[in-house]
Amino acid sequence: MSTSTVTIFGPALGYETFSEVLAVYSASGTALSQKGVYATAVAGPPAIAAPVVKTLAGVTMTYGDDYTFEVVAGSGGASTAVTKIKRLSATEEPTDPSPHGLIEGQQVRITYGFTSASYYEPTLHEDYDKIVAMYGPPLVSVAPASPTDSQVASALTLAAKIALENGAADVLCVPTNPAAGDFRTQLSAAYAKVEVDYRAQILVPLFVDGTYDTGSATNLANLLADVKNHCESAAADGYGRIAFTGAPATYDNTSGHDALAIQQSSRRLVLAYPNRILTFNSGVNASTEVDGFYLAAAMAGRIARNPVARGLTRQSLTSFTGLPATVAQAMTKSFRNNLSKSGVCVAEINQANQLIVRHGLSTQMTSVLTQEISLTRIGDTLLQMVQTGMENSGLIGEPITAEMTTNVKSALLGLLEQAVGDGIVVSYANVLVRQQSADPSIIEATFSYKPPIPMNYITVKFSVDLTTGDTTAQEQNSTAAV
Repeated sequence: MSTSTVTIFGPALGYETFSEVLAVYSASGTALSQKGVYATAVAGPPAIAAPVVKTLAGVTMTYGDDYTFEVVAGSGGASTAVTKIKRLSATEEPTDPSPHGLIEGQQVRITYGFTSASYYEPTLHEDYDKIVAMYGPPLVSVAPASPTDSQVASALTLAAKIALENGAADVLCVPTNPAAGDFRTQLSAAYAKVEVDYRAQILVPLFVDGTYDTGSATNLANLLADVKNHCESAAADGYGRIAFTGAPATYDNTSGHDALAIQQSSRRLVLAYPNRILTFNSGVNASTEVDGFYLAAAMAGRIARNPVARGLTRQSLTSFTGLPATVAQAMTKSFRNNLSKSGVCVAEINQANQLIVRHGLSTQMTSVLTQEISLTRIGDTLLQMVQTGMENSGLIGEPITAEMTTNVKSALLGLLEQAVGDGIVVSYANVLVRQQSADPSIIEATFSYKPPIPMNYITVKFSVDLTTGDTTAQEQNSTAAV
């Protein structure tokens, strides 16, 4: 079961870079090893430089004088096109140096950008360096002219980095493809790519502000509804999912986070607050402000690290240096209480100056069973255990004999005992197995289970005994004010 994998959807660099040594000829082109090569510069976004061709001595050759490119279209569009480099020669003798600096068969080093056919497909990563190589660096290395400009170079890489730093064993990266349409359409197309992928259980969509104004209350509500509907539809098909979401820093707050949470009201949707948080950019040696969906990535990484029954309440988060002063000053107890009771998953600074999750909540506050994300995760994990276990039992497809119900019950009991042993459930009861009368080819099994309920409050009563009399007081310390 992939309970430690975090799936991230969002914009990436859009291309990879590659360098190789090839021999060039004037009679025929030499094919570059990668397909989908950008043979000329692209203005962007993203901006992509034209290929650079140098001799092994380091002399840069000139396109149109020393060499040219031939592009052979592929059957799958631009990403499958083959690019060939060809020497341009004004001499008759193939071994004589040409006026343009290249001789027949000379080796050159060519560095270029390309986007392969698989670039926008879901790809599982454990190695952060490979993520950077594929999707680009997380932050810029040169400070922007305006201090308010974003320093994020690749949203997907930064979110993956934060998820890994907070404990995710691996990340399933799904870059959004600009060719799919506007950003909302791009995200929907990315969700569709993992529709039947059991690895996608903990989702983090990156609502990057851009041409589709995600800072708009209406647009953000649409994006939240899209990922919520995806998770609920997938869960109905047996693919349990929880989405961790956050608003962009530009969110106009016309409709506050509390109103957004109440509007969505789903046990499968977590809405993180605040939407502005600080992280350190070593490239410019300074802290920079990033969006709330990076906080959501940290929460996703942390819960992926935890045992299934452990939620996020009072869990610490790394990757950040603190909160902007204006955000921290506004987070009074009454403000945080209002957010929490509305179903917002609040991160706050505790007395030890650590960033912690106040209470691991979903946006559906109707009952303990729906508001606690750990309980939803327990149900999803148990369902997947039973599904996988029954598929692997070897019973499905066998003839139904007098012992079949007993065999099915034994297999189910073994799975439930495993769930108890793994700490996924506390106990189970009422395990019943019968053959349906309406359709005798179906063996129906039912059971009930008790999940581990998280402790969110500790109430301490104490009294003061004075020589002049007794005074009694009561104080409640809560791990999560809701």
